[in-house]
Amino acid sequence: MRQTLIGAEANPDCYLCGKPGEILYRNRADYLFGTPGEWSFKVCSGDDCGLVWLDPRPMVSEIGKAYQNYYTHEESDHMRQTPVVTIMRAVLHSMSTHLLGLRKERRRYKCMYLDQISPGRLLEVGCGNGRRLARMQALGWDVMGQEVDPVAASYVSEKRGIPVHLGMLQTLDVTERYDAVILSHVIEHVHDPLSLLESCYRLLKKNGLLVILTPNIASYGHQKFGAGWRGLEPPRHLYLFNRKTLSWCAQKAGFSSLHSWTTSVGAFGIGQASLSCVSSIKEGHHFITTRDVWRGFWFQLAARIILLFNKDSGEECVLMATRK
Repeated sequence: MRQTLIGAEANPDCYLCGKPGEILYRNRADYLFGTPGEWSFKVCSGDDCGLVWLDPRPMVSEIGKAYQNYYTHEESDHMRQTPVVTIMRAVLHSMSTHLLGLRKERRRYKCMYLDQISPGRLLEVGCGNGRRLARMQALGWDVMGQEVDPVAASYVSEKRGIPVHLGMLQTLDVTERYDAVILSHVIEHVHDPLSLLESCYRLLKKNGLLVILTPNIASYGHQKFGAGWRGLEPPRHLYLFNRKTLSWCAQKAGFSSLHSWTTSVGAFGIGQASLSCVSSIKEGHHFITTRDVWRGFWFQLAARIILLFNKDSGEECVLMATRK
């Protein structure tokens, strides 16, 4: 699918503290989904911040063009692999999970660390293809999704039978608030993260839980792969957080009782998709090779070991916060 150029806007200063940004990476292309253009990242110049962001970034009216071939679309085939590679990946992934004792955490990760919470009403912001909602529904939660992508929203409502609010979260109004609101790899995609979290706060019951997963810019993977780190994903990732900046944003939105940590449970996929060979990428379709799979395996092992010594080095930040 040939894509048109995306209209962009300048975004020179830090969203959280207002200080000017310094160039971190220049002219990064979207090797995953083939969005046209080259994109640069900045990092806050303040010593006590650490936020990273896209500058320039797609305008709100244009950002949808960056999702035409996105994985939440049923017809997307951006990650292709041979049957042999598929089997190899399954074996090595299972082996690393077993060797590193990740089975329990993987189960908790898949249900957004809500396994010890009594099921109630749950909203997933940016529900994508609805896979996580279906999983939470099977665990007893009364689920609903929110999505701005009409293709993804239609798939969830029609194929999975789960209600979805199509539109910005700020436009969702409910008569009964939620016991839990979850965001898995969503906050990094939005132009105004604080407004998003304020809407989450509004939609939660008293003592309701907010759970966020997002790429960790302070991760071992970013340190190792640099501009080739999978977590950058230009131009869809507009902001990249560490534990501190993510907690800061949640506090500004009114949340309290914050608990944050980082996890390496998804490091296999990060290692596999980072620093991909340019010759294996064509028009945004990444053909997965045995080399990619081995890189994912060894990276998972290294990331897990490093996390034992550096608790901030996980590939993803996790934040749980409460509405008081």
